[in-house]
Amino acid sequence: MQDIRETLSHYDWYHSIEVLPGVFTPGIEIFRPAQNLVLEALRATPLNGKRVLDIGCRDGLFAFEAEKLGAAEVVGIDNDLSRGATEVLIPHLKSKVQMRLLNVMDLTPETFGKFDVIIFAGVLYHLRYPIQALKVIRDAMADGATLIVETGVFTEHDNLALLWCPTGTDSPYEPTSVAFFNAKGLTDTLHSLGITTRSMTYLNGKQVPHDRATFVCTYSEADVDPVLRTYWDGSHRLHTVSTENQQFIQSHRS
Repeated sequence: MQDIRETLSHYDWYHSIEVLPGVFTPGIEIFRPAQNLVLEALRATPLNGKRVLDIGCRDGLFAFEAEKLGAAEVVGIDNDLSRGATEVLIPHLKSKVQMRLLNVMDLTPETFGKFDVIIFAGVLYHLRYPIQALKVIRDAMADGATLIVETGVFTEHDNLALLWCPTGTDSPYEPTSVAFFNAKGLTDTLHSLGITTRSMTYLNGKQVPHDRATFVCTYSEADVDPVLRTYWDGSHRLHTVSTENQQFIQSHRS
């Protein structure tokens, strides 16, 4: 046991992961409450035989948990892979979790195929192009897939779909935290991609003006508007003059 503790001490850790009974990687304590909400959502999701993708996997807390819960295949991606996870945890735990160096913006349906469950925790609010990232993720989801999103949120003006984009010292966290949807902003954006929010839980009971929240969602291809999908995917011809296009626009204005 002393040997594994000595080994763990040579690495930096973000997550607290049990490697032996009573022996954990020394994660960052302040992030554990938000991580626990994600774990609760993951444990409430049927994972047996499912393909799972953990985006921004860090040390693999959620990836390893998904494997324990019966997932058939688990892939974790991060643009800064954890050496501790790849060099120590995967071999020590005899895990089949695959960890790959990849930015979420470079993910395509061809990269790993489509997934039944995607975990997207602690990443969205860091992204300068958050809506595009959500579209990238949607394209990697199988029909009926579950998406678990944990992120920083703006907690005001719930009647409006908003995205708060602070920069520099205006950010409530640090300068890389630049994209905070409010609840309506995120649920409506997801809905426009065919992703319906089933539940949303604030970490601190909707602390003002910002909090953390976990969203559990389901993707249905039938909920994607085919005309809008063609438009957003690059044709941009919706506003050209044609009877069909004008009827579509008028129907969405009424």
